[in-house]
Amino acid sequence: MNYEIVTLEEKIAVGISARTNNTSPDVGTIIGGLWNRFYNEGIYASISGKVNMKALGIYTDYAGDEKADYTTIVACETVEEPPKGSYTVCRIPAGKYAKFVIHGDMVEGVVAAWQEIWKMNLPRTFQCDFEEYQDDCMDNAEIHIYVGLVDHAAVIESRCGLLCSECDYREQMNCAGCVHMQKPFWGENCPVKDCCETKQFEHCGKCENFPCDLLNQFAYDEKQGDNGKRIEQCKCWNKE
Repeated sequence: MNYEIVTLEEKIAVGISARTNNTSPDVGTIIGGLWNRFYNEGIYASISGKVNMKALGIYTDYAGDEKADYTTIVACETVEEPPKGSYTVCRIPAGKYAKFVIHGDMVEGVVAAWQEIWKMNLPRTFQCDFEEYQDDCMDNAEIHIYVGLVDHAAVIESRCGLLCSECDYREQMNCAGCVHMQKPFWGENCPVKDCCETKQFEHCGKCENFPCDLLNQFAYDEKQGDNGKRIEQCKCWNKE
């Protein structure tokens, strides 16, 4: 799926919420019930200070596991928080997000998109993701999905896409990262690092052959690979 990296300011969202998880047999009923209440019980109409007419489907407070519980909120963006106790209030954090634009059935299109997103190795915060519904057309809607990315997504930490800040060896070996060293601590050289620097690229994602056989070999190595996560990271860096 195609996406772009965007930087958002903090948003105040006001609505109603429930707790669920993606493996629950009634997850569809729970989320669908929130949307039904939001519109049919007059909740949307009663929220004052709306920034626009768009609706938000927000997912927050979960541990980063597709099977973990999370809070889902159906809401709209407002200029300020309402009086305490009236509704669920969520502050969507400022920061970088992967933005996906979906066109199609409002329900099936979103479900299919999230199934693909969960398969991607994005450097996610798992703090707050949300859908922004641009219109109310059920069968040919435009929905923007925003997936929160970690703060260091824009920092080039390696040539191949590894995030050195997540590496257990960083402190153990006093490693500054391959972009700051001539010789890696784990051997005489790294063929990926050598190739990238010989071509004078900041990282592998800048190469016209990306992702090449050599990078794929390292990314999907049975013992030392990360199932392609570094390749997705290079894509993120390339979109900055």
